[in-house]
Order: sequence, then C-alpha cells, then structure tokens
Amino acid sequence: MNKFLSLVLSLVMLCSMVTMASAEAPITLDVWYALSGSSGEAFNQIIEDFNALNTGIIINGSYSGGYNDTSTKITAALAANPKTTPDVLIGGQVTYTGAYGNFYAGDMAQADAEFNFADVFSGLWDYGIYNDRYCQIPCGISTNLMFYNKEHVAAAGLDMEANPPKTWAEFIDVCKKVQEANAGKPDFIPFCVKDEDWLMNSQIMQCGNPVISCNEDYSVKAAAWGTEECAKVAQWWQDMTREGVMKSTYNENGVNHFASGNAAFFAGSSTKIIDWTASMGDKLGAIEMPIFDVQAVAMGGNTICIFPYYGDERAQAAWTFVKFVTSSAANAKFAVNSGYLPCRASGAETPEVVAAMEAMPTYAVAFKQLAYARAYVNIDDYAAKSTALAYARQLVTEDLSYDPLTAMQESAEMYNDEAGY
Repeated sequence: MNKFLSLVLSLVMLCSMVTMASAEAPITLDVWYALSGSSGEAFNQIIEDFNALNTGIIINGSYSGGYNDTSTKITAALAANPKTTPDVLIGGQVTYTGAYGNFYAGDMAQADAEFNFADVFSGLWDYGIYNDRYCQIPCGISTNLMFYNKEHVAAAGLDMEANPPKTWAEFIDVCKKVQEANAGKPDFIPFCVKDEDWLMNSQIMQCGNPVISCNEDYSVKAAAWGTEECAKVAQWWQDMTREGVMKSTYNENGVNHFASGNAAFFAGSSTKIIDWTASMGDKLGAIEMPIFDVQAVAMGGNTICIFPYYGDERAQAAWTFVKFVTSSAANAKFAVNSGYLPCRASGAETPEVVAAMEAMPTYAVAFKQLAYARAYVNIDDYAAKSTALAYARQLVTEDLSYDPLTAMQESAEMYNDEAGY
C-alpha cells in the first residue's frame, strides 16, 4: 500500500509539473551543486531525468566547488546582489539562507501537501534548520562510517563482523593488533581519517554533549565541548598518536592512503562506498562507529534550497524542480548512485535501495547509523569551529604530555572569542 501511495503521489506531482508548462517559452533555472565525482554524476542524471519530462522548465546545472567554496561563492553573490544567486543550490550549510531571512524552501515543504513533509526522516530536518526554522530540505545525507580493509584485519586474526570494537578504547586495542600483524610494511598505518572535524563532532556528541549550546532566542551560540566529559575525546587523539597507530600527517591524504591499501581503517563519508566497492571489491568492509558513552554520529551531507529573488513564476518553477529532486523515486536513485542515503521512509523501501543494501553491506551499515545520526545547532561561522577543534588536536598530539581537558577548554574559548561570545 505504501508503494502504491508513493506511485500515486509521484503521478500527482508529475501532473502538477506538466500543468506549469508554458505555452510561450520555457523557464530556465540556474542550479548550483557542490557535488563532484560519482555524486556529481548521479545528480546530473537527476537533472537529465527532470529535463526529459518537458515540463516547460529547463535546468542549467553547474558545479560550484566543494561545500566551503560554494558557501564563499553564494555569500559573495548575496552581498553583491541577490539577483546574482542561482535559483536553486545544493550545498552543505544553511547560513546563506536562514541568516539572510530566506526560508522559502522550508516554508513550501510544510505548506505543499504534495511534498509529504512527514515522509522525510524526522531527524534529518534538523540539518536544514536555522534558529529553529526550516530553511533547507535534506537532499544527500551521509553518515560518518568506519571502513576497513578486510585483508589487513584478517592478518591480525580479527573478525569485524562477529566481534567489532564497540568503544574507542577497544578500537585502540584493535589498531595495535593490526599494527603488529602488518609490521614491516612501508607507509602502513592502522587508522586514518579524511575529515577530522567531522569525526570529532561525532565523538563530542557521544559524550552526551551538543557541540554547540544556545540560549532561547539563538542570539548566543557557544562552544559546549570544554567540559570534563569531553576531555576523553582529546585523550583519545593523544593516545592514538602515542601508540603510533595514527599519524596526523597521514590524515591529510587519508582517502588515497586507505584506497591504496596502506591503512586498515578509515573514518569518512558513506559517499565513498560506491567508488571503493568498485575498486576494492570484497576487501572493503564497514562497521558502525565506536562510541564513548552514547551511540551517536554527526550527520553529514547536503541540503537543497531556493533563492526566490527572480519573481513568483521562477520561484514556483524552482519549487517544482526541488519537489522532483526530493521525491521518493528521484532521491532514492540519487542515493544509491552516490553513496548518500535516502531521505524519505518511502524511498528506503524502493527496489533500488533494497537492492543496494543487499549488494553492498557497507551501505546497509551506513543506513543503520542514520537512526542515531544527529545535527548540532547550525552556526554562522563554521571555519572558526574547525580552527578551534584543530587547535585542540594539535595541542594534545604535538605535546603528548598536554592535559586533554585543558586542550578542550582552550579550544572552546578560542571558538567563543572568535564568534564574539
């Protein structure tokens, strides 16, 4: 019945799109996307699918760089002239909409019954909120996954499927055993990580900490991690370095290091699943992220938004495209071809997603983590937070006698000073 209702909903949406077709001239929309590689290819296929519908709306898509580059680009456009923005943008931050008073996409998602707001996994909506109001819609959501090379792990006599490390302390022990079993291999390291901040955000959440605290009206958003409970996060980074099972210099090129077979474990985005399944085959495995106190992973990925600065007709056309992109069928197709996860409950039940989970066990692990993926309060200065967290890691890994609690406290103070709190 759910699949039947989803089909009916898709047909209704398609009819509404065709109704908008102009008898005079098509509406051309500019769409920026911060997606590259297999993710960019998967999204371009969705654009082609939409253009093939001949709705009277033509999508002109263009790659806008990574998340940070896209944020810089769109912020500059807003500062120069709102009419230099694209009609639609897929990126990784919400400050360039909510902070500018643009809640168009979020308002439409709640007002348009065809969108089916409740079908989107509830926890994902937190990723598109600015100051308690929806401004962007979940599009390509990922979880921070612990990948592993089965050959390196088997050499240590370990079985990650039957007995994976549940805690970060157990993970250190596993890495030490892997190090011993692979001794003598040049450039080998048990663990590396692509996005150190993302992993650290997850670890802070696992301490029962919100990462960012805020007051009732969101006028103060302060670093929350300078606590005794969070000291264990800095302690872990220090212990991993002390034991020689992680090297910060290797993390800088962590993706290639793991892909080339020179690391046993890699913490990174589930979007790596598609490419690595193709290149590594049966050697690729994944386990749920180890924890400290509570099971949690920081949510990652992208959201989609609309800049309604070109009049109602183009704004409505943009909404038609966004509804298509975030529909059950289109989002599921994008998910399985990019490594992102389906954002809708109905999408998770589509044949494409079910088949992907059966064919790629790593994808099933990433989806399982979605149940406890969390988003912290969105802030205005992500760079300041990144710098502050990097400072904490630097303090405890460059000086192995540095007190972890002091490092976390000084890191939090650095962010609060930079953010003006």
